[in-house]
Amino acid sequence: MDLNNKVAVVTGAAGYIGRAIAETFLAANARVAFLDVNSDGLDQLAKDLQSRGIVRERWTTVTTDVSQPESIAAAFESVDNELGLCDIAVANAGVAEAAPFLGITLANWQRTMDINLTGVFLTCQEAARRMKQKGGGALITMSSTNGLVGEKHLAAYNASKAGILLLTKTIAIELAPFHIRANALNPGMIDTGLAKRAGLDSLFLDGYVDKIPMGRFGLPAEVASAALFLASDASQFITGTALVIDGGQLSEE
Repeated sequence: MDLNNKVAVVTGAAGYIGRAIAETFLAANARVAFLDVNSDGLDQLAKDLQSRGIVRERWTTVTTDVSQPESIAAAFESVDNELGLCDIAVANAGVAEAAPFLGITLANWQRTMDINLTGVFLTCQEAARRMKQKGGGALITMSSTNGLVGEKHLAAYNASKAGILLLTKTIAIELAPFHIRANALNPGMIDTGLAKRAGLDSLFLDGYVDKIPMGRFGLPAEVASAALFLASDASQFITGTALVIDGGQLSEE
């Protein structure tokens, strides 16, 4: 699937899944903006891309806090100037922090919503304004299997990911007349380290694979392949969907 020199913006692009998506888009001939709050991670990513000889005119990195309207607006303006108005946007940035429901602090709840849900809203809104000018585009949001079913100790995360699904469906309905498609990715357990950083213990993770009929965790590259499909013309009549990438886990549960 060729993205034909289209401009793609990927948030959370210094992380495992975001970087896999952004680099997959690069390989498919897109011009790609890597957005992340982690400036050190972006610096290392830039060095890696340069060392591999990827033409500098085809990519840019922008330090961005997706939870802040001014930051995300400035980031898109930077992309406009360096690469052009975007045709594709992947709202991937997210956080997770495990805690029992009665132990969730308001600060944790608010941070999760600000990044996971408000960040998706702001990213999609900025991108869609540009896509409307260009006559179309593809929005891809990052939900989760946790947006479809509950999981203990992740109430804030689950709620944010469920919110992304209905936000995406509503965007799809409203923007279809402008030839802008909006779809959600719903990964299951992907081997990124996020689960451990969220505070889920090793014993839990070791047993988790038993829930997956395919017998393993997913890979960032497998999520990236799904994103490429939704970004490409191969999915031009698909909008408002939630594509599950979970090795069959929800089918059995």
